[in-house]
Amino acid sequence: MRFIDVKRTDKTPEVILDTEKRLFLIKGNCLPENIRDFSTEVINKYEQFLRQYTPSGYHDEPSDAFRVHFRMGYFNSAAAKFIADVMIISGNYIQKGYNIRIYWYFEEDDHDMLEAGEEISQMVSVPMEFVTVVKD
Repeated sequence: MRFIDVKRTDKTPEVILDTEKRLFLIKGNCLPENIRDFSTEVINKYEQFLRQYTPSGYHDEPSDAFRVHFRMGYFNSAAAKFIADVMIISGNYIQKGYNIRIYWYFEEDDHDMLEAGEEISQMVSVPMEFVTVVKD
């Protein structure tokens, strides 16, 4: 079931939280006119979901994990705060023993996107796995 289903626009990413697939996806550009209008509902629903989410055990296996995927295009500094907020919320539940894995995707030649993910991960002290996307 899709708990969040926001369609992508030129200025906002696609956002999906699928409870059956244990998936939270943020994909695309993020530079909305008003980041609060965009992010507040997404963050509130994500927190609401995690409060009622019963993990299927406290396993460390990636296949058992609730997965958070960041497949960002361009994003501005206000959107970086939104990303950091999602990371902090996820990190709080990781500390409670929830098996949440966070993935940051970047194209193989996009060093800026890799560095942005590394900086956000270090800033909020939440581990992320970095995934290289190879261009065709």
